[in-house]
Amino acid sequence: MILQTPKANTLEAIRPETLSQYLKARGWQESGDFLGNASVWHRGEELEVLLPKSDRLRDYKTRVREIIDVLEISEHRDRQQILNDLLLQPTDLIKIRIDSPDIIGGTIPIDEAVRLYEATSKIMKFVASATIEPRSVYRGGMFAEVREYLHELRVGETEQGSYIINVLSPIMQEHENFGRKVNLFLNRALTAINTTTKDVLAGSNIDIFEQSVESGVSSNLCDALLEVGNYTDLQDLSFRWQWSPMWDAPAIAKEKLALSKQTFPVLKEASKLLKSKNIIRKRSESKMQSQRSDHLTPISGKVIGLTRRDDADMASVIILAKIEGRDRELQLELSESFYAKAVHAHLARRKIAFYGEIVRESEAIAIRNVRDLCVV
Repeated sequence: MILQTPKANTLEAIRPETLSQYLKARGWQESGDFLGNASVWHRGEELEVLLPKSDRLRDYKTRVREIIDVLEISEHRDRQQILNDLLLQPTDLIKIRIDSPDIIGGTIPIDEAVRLYEATSKIMKFVASATIEPRSVYRGGMFAEVREYLHELRVGETEQGSYIINVLSPIMQEHENFGRKVNLFLNRALTAINTTTKDVLAGSNIDIFEQSVESGVSSNLCDALLEVGNYTDLQDLSFRWQWSPMWDAPAIAKEKLALSKQTFPVLKEASKLLKSKNIIRKRSESKMQSQRSDHLTPISGKVIGLTRRDDADMASVIILAKIEGRDRELQLELSESFYAKAVHAHLARRKIAFYGEIVRESEAIAIRNVRDLCVV
């Protein structure tokens, strides 16, 4: 339904803080104050809006309506879509796409649909579990946080062409942004599966999947993906993220990841391996790392230099990365496990991605506290 004129009570429900966050995420910049009652926002040289500082101002609804009018023009989107983004809680969208010749006009048999939705629920359940405590296998009940997250999870309308399941995943600001962390962990786990599967197909031992547990890969996740992968004549299973317009898109995450049909026989063996292990990262350590990562900057870059002394606990790596819009050479001090990943990335001509603290030292920039390093 297209709403031609926003209703007054709808506009009253939009908070100034929500509008401010939305404008920042869309590239607007606050450029000044207007009579103490509003702030001036610009995007480029032509677009300007006045954002009221309080929703108690007499002309608040009028100003909000004017902002939405400008956004409708600048974003080339229907005003109802913009209103939905402003009124609904911040939500990321995960589009799970199944490509198969068996799909006719965007439809599938009902029994297959039931199985696919059940498998999707399991995928989100076990990634959410890994967000709290990465394990090689999960047995027994769920964490309370996972149960609450699954209760808030929603599924939107499907799309035609192939068969697409739209998973609406709330960010859950009131719970330390747990939903956004789950979405990032899913991105991270699928990246690890892709990377490790390629290594196995190239001749590496299946045991290297043990290293992917810290990235959120478990036998349960492998089995859930296999349930989708067992779909008749599956050609491709892809995941695409549309990050909430209310929040900045995480630079470290990939927008799209695809698992080819060659992935699933490897996942079957990986699941068997991980079931036989008892790898658990302590919950306190995982939560501390997640909290630290919230305050660190996502960075990715190409490895251009490697230095390691036999008697040193740490090794040096130089990467080329874009910081504040400029390409910079950055030196990292890495642990042995992170250094091994950097070497692998260098040999494979791939990038590394991680969280780190950007420290300015005169004209130079240094990176401290490197966390969650992976090859992308």
